[in-house]
Amino acid sequence: MKVKSIYKHLSNSFLSNKKRLEKPTVVQFPVNDICNSRCQMCRIWENKQGTDISVEQLRTGLSNELFSEVEGIGFNGGEPTLRKDLYEIVEVALKKLPKLQHVSLITNGFKYKQVIEQIDRVGRLVKANNKYFDVMVSLDGFGDMHDKVRGRSGNFENAKKVLSFLAGFDAVDNVRIGCTVIRENVFHLADLLEYCISQNLYIKYRQGVPHQRLYTENLLDPYALTFEEKYEFVEFLEGLIEHYEPSPLQRLFYRSLIDQILYNKPRLAGCDWQHRGATITAKGELAYCAVKSNALMKNIAEGSPIQAYFGNQTHLQEIINKECANCHHDYVGIPAPSQYRRLMFSQIDEKLRVKATLRKIPGFSQLNRLRHKHYYRKLLNYFIEQPECINQANKTVKQVLICGWYGTETLGDKGIIGGVIHTLRQHLGNDVQFTIVALYPYISEMTRGQMPELHGARIVPPEDGVGLANHMDYVVFGGGPLMAIDSLAPMQAIFERAKSGKACTIVAGCGVGPLGETWHNHSISRILQLSDIRVYRDARSRDYAEQIGTDTTLDAVAEDPAFTWLATVSDQLPKQQKRTEKQILLLGLRDFPYREYARHIPEKAALAIKNNYEQVVIDGLTKLVAQRPDLVIRPLPMCTNHFGSDDRWFYRRLFRNQHQLADALDYSLLGPELPPIDYCKEFRNADALLAMRFHSLVFGLGLGINAVGLDYTLGKGKVRSLAERFGAPLLAMTDLDVDTFTTAIEKALDAPLAQSITKENLLFEPQLLAKLQEFNA
Repeated sequence: MKVKSIYKHLSNSFLSNKKRLEKPTVVQFPVNDICNSRCQMCRIWENKQGTDISVEQLRTGLSNELFSEVEGIGFNGGEPTLRKDLYEIVEVALKKLPKLQHVSLITNGFKYKQVIEQIDRVGRLVKANNKYFDVMVSLDGFGDMHDKVRGRSGNFENAKKVLSFLAGFDAVDNVRIGCTVIRENVFHLADLLEYCISQNLYIKYRQGVPHQRLYTENLLDPYALTFEEKYEFVEFLEGLIEHYEPSPLQRLFYRSLIDQILYNKPRLAGCDWQHRGATITAKGELAYCAVKSNALMKNIAEGSPIQAYFGNQTHLQEIINKECANCHHDYVGIPAPSQYRRLMFSQIDEKLRVKATLRKIPGFSQLNRLRHKHYYRKLLNYFIEQPECINQANKTVKQVLICGWYGTETLGDKGIIGGVIHTLRQHLGNDVQFTIVALYPYISEMTRGQMPELHGARIVPPEDGVGLANHMDYVVFGGGPLMAIDSLAPMQAIFERAKSGKACTIVAGCGVGPLGETWHNHSISRILQLSDIRVYRDARSRDYAEQIGTDTTLDAVAEDPAFTWLATVSDQLPKQQKRTEKQILLLGLRDFPYREYARHIPEKAALAIKNNYEQVVIDGLTKLVAQRPDLVIRPLPMCTNHFGSDDRWFYRRLFRNQHQLADALDYSLLGPELPPIDYCKEFRNADALLAMRFHSLVFGLGLGINAVGLDYTLGKGKVRSLAERFGAPLLAMTDLDVDTFTTAIEKALDAPLAQSITKENLLFEPQLLAKLQEFNA
């Protein structure tokens, strides 16, 4: 690495991010103010003609010393290929920018013959000058969706013709897709991503924002995302970070944008236009950024660009102070030193595998355990020391606080809370105020809007949950298992605080385990000890509780509370029917979490199990489709947020390029998250279910679907236990093979209709009600 490069990295890592203004190294240049698209998020197309900077004016302007350090220039519009003299414009830039290395062009591809002709000429010119040439084609959706956003029928197909040309054009170094996200397309982003992956095209997503240069500073409707639309956009960005985006800077931009959208946090992503970027408008004006900057001069050919650029720093500082923190635009650049250090160290680790090497050092594992133990103790103390909150709720009604893994909930967790709330209402009546503690409140806010049971409930973060606990009449752990994870800390703090008040504390239908480190197990034990009522979802959980020191003599075992909720909504669902044609196989699969459930075996062996599982599913379903051409395979995501590993991303990856299954696959459930009742309807409409996630099996059994379980817990956990209790066929992942797989599913498809597990069979509601009556006696 060169000395200059080392200095640059150190400077960016440790010096103040309040950088001095320097000559621009990057220029964006919209060469015209007209366009042949009619985009919803842009108003340039309303201009019928423009007074554009001439070639001679550009030559004069770029001769100024201000542009002596420019390394990259981007030509856009409007639609830049509408300029007949585009070749001459690019030629001037190549001749007048002495340090130019990178030329980029953005096009809508609509008039594809003209676009191809222009790119062909410009590309050969750039390549003849030994510069890097990058072309971005704007696509805002797949197929008709793109045409809707762009306001032009046939735009997508025409853009594909441009992309086809670019694929074989040796004068272009890089081809990218740019997608602007607005209300029209926000629920359809994954379709475009899959298309781009299939065509080996890199795509970048950006949020549509009011934009001065696009004449939309007062246009709000296309950009004003609803809460549900923000939720889907954010979860899609999380998926890009986890599964797709290769660039550290772009991942940082997505992370920054997520925090801005959800929490109104200030922008973390860097921006070259704060200190080393400039804009030349179509009229030839000079500006800092295109989003908020005033014109610094009317035409770069008239006057001194360098004087205008460095003489208006007060205006630039005003933009930085008032606008930059709230800017969602997709500019990127050098981030703050703390962020830059993280990026740099992450890249070093990727190349040198520093962390992997450290893990092999004798004693590192023990040291890491001590560090983790210290962190957990610090986290627990943080929550225990939270101040008391003033309870503003109506004190004439019963106050119930429910905690658990809410704020990360899956469809199963929604069923659990539905069952818990239903049962508590049976005991307390309707005059109840529910407060739900959510690790990430925006997830539970989405759930509240989907479920009538949660209407009127308050959603609070864990800190407020601790502060409110001693004002409650009931405090309930009612979501997911008590398992060995750091998120136990606020749960223990809530139960500690609840016991300082008058609350009845309840563990309601929960699992216990998997167990783990001693400090986690101690928190699980402490929560159980602080509970007045304990109802476990299976006998294995009660055994785990006893194993870590809980007296379980008076404790109850019941089925999962989701069974109770399913029984309460059963009348709202379609009646079961047996089909002989167009049978539907519902999938309740997930990515195999081998790091959690196969920690006891070597990683290589765990990965072999994972790879075999995925291959057997593909081969087995292919065999089934060959035997049953009318079979419909419908993947259903039990989890639609990244905290629980969003199943939609798994399904898309699993079935990507599986052309032999394409006609049978129905992706209708892999779009935006649906209310739980709508997923229940899909269960009821299915002829058979392949259930890997625990609650997919709960939902299948509870709604009377012929279900085949797939035990991803490797024989040690909840899936096997549930299948055995209800006599459901179960496949073991450790020795999964195609013949066994297909035979089990065929039997499920051909079997008579199953019986729903009805309310009368369930133990959770009567068990919890009996315990509540005992407590209140």
